[in-house]
Amino acid sequence: MYHIRKRIGVVSVCLLLVFLLAACGSGSTSAPAQDNPKESGEVKLNMWAHQGQEKEVAFYKTRIQKFNEAHKGKINVNLQIIPSGAGHAYEDKINAAVTSGGLPDILDMDGPFVANYASTRILASLDEYIDETDKQDFAPSIMQQGTYEGKLYALGAMESSLVLFYNKKLLQEAGITPPDSLDKAWTWQQFADHAKQLSKEGRYGVTLNMNLGVGEWMTFLGSVFVWSNGGELLSPDKKKAEGYVNAPASVEALQFIHKLFADKSANISDTPTDFEEGRAAMSIQGPWIIQGFDKYKDLDWGMTYLPYSKQKVSASGSWAFGISAQTKHPKEAAEVVKWMTNKESTVEISKLTGMPPARESAFKELPQYNEMPLKVIKDQVLNTAHARPATPAYPVLSAKFAEAYQAAAMGQNVQEALNKVAQETDRELQRFNR
Repeated sequence: MYHIRKRIGVVSVCLLLVFLLAACGSGSTSAPAQDNPKESGEVKLNMWAHQGQEKEVAFYKTRIQKFNEAHKGKINVNLQIIPSGAGHAYEDKINAAVTSGGLPDILDMDGPFVANYASTRILASLDEYIDETDKQDFAPSIMQQGTYEGKLYALGAMESSLVLFYNKKLLQEAGITPPDSLDKAWTWQQFADHAKQLSKEGRYGVTLNMNLGVGEWMTFLGSVFVWSNGGELLSPDKKKAEGYVNAPASVEALQFIHKLFADKSANISDTPTDFEEGRAAMSIQGPWIIQGFDKYKDLDWGMTYLPYSKQKVSASGSWAFGISAQTKHPKEAAEVVKWMTNKESTVEISKLTGMPPARESAFKELPQYNEMPLKVIKDQVLNTAHARPATPAYPVLSAKFAEAYQAAAMGQNVQEALNKVAQETDRELQRFNR
């Protein structure tokens, strides 16, 4: 999820209202904006993909070109790259297309939005087009991310994670040996002790990247601490936040975050390059930052597992592909989804972007994940990854939880902050649970 940097902030109230209008008016499948006529027996499909990093966009274009060549005379896909700037331009375009009937046949979406799109019938189920053997090859977190109320709506080509990066020189000077296997991962207390030990004048023990702002990043990171402490953001049926997001386990998790700042082990006013430039000895971040390390010649970095409390948990989630409920050609559209997420695709996008592949079989084609440091990512993706809640109320939950995370970091009352999260989320859930 290197797109976290682009996910600062949340979906506007207008966006949510569009979802509700779509839900209220979707007793039957909406007519597509374009008829996708067959010409000489060839099905014409439209596809939208977000404007990610340059290498990711190149992957989309190349893979669709190869799909068209492989299906010449049968299926032809017109790919449109949509800007996805910080203001949720991509999501806004999707929601504007809902009421006009102008959705494409295939679209990609950020993982946490799958449930919202499924609940408002923007997406059609993929279940009848994806066989069970194929499903089993995907990382469990990818299946969790793409499933809503027991049905599969989206599949991704790549996964994500959060890891603990460290400066080898600084840890060695302090006599600290980082874990080299998942079973040796630091506990929260060990991590906090090391972070405090590494903090000196002009340098903090760890950066939690507060510079990314109050938005999806804080939920992406903060939720992992809640889960690791045995907490949840929502009830098991995803219909209630009260008693879960504000339960003692959740409060304790954010209090732990607060203590890192209170002890001066982390900097509330950090900058984007504190770790790379030696102002922080460690950093919790995603693998998307690795490609930028080459710019810092003095940085000798390593990677280890996320610290844990009661159970080992890591973040997950990235962009995924699904078929529109408005398409007249769901079978052919599903072929595109399968193509974009097959083993060849997952291997290729991993090589291009440095992100972990979404398939277990793809890891076998990428031997670099069998050795440290990338083995950390593989171990977490396949063993500890946890998707964010599949709920149509996710935009509100994420926005309010991010605010509570910031409040905790700044030393405000955590219980009160999480109580507000529960209240606002339950209010939103009531709109979908009627």
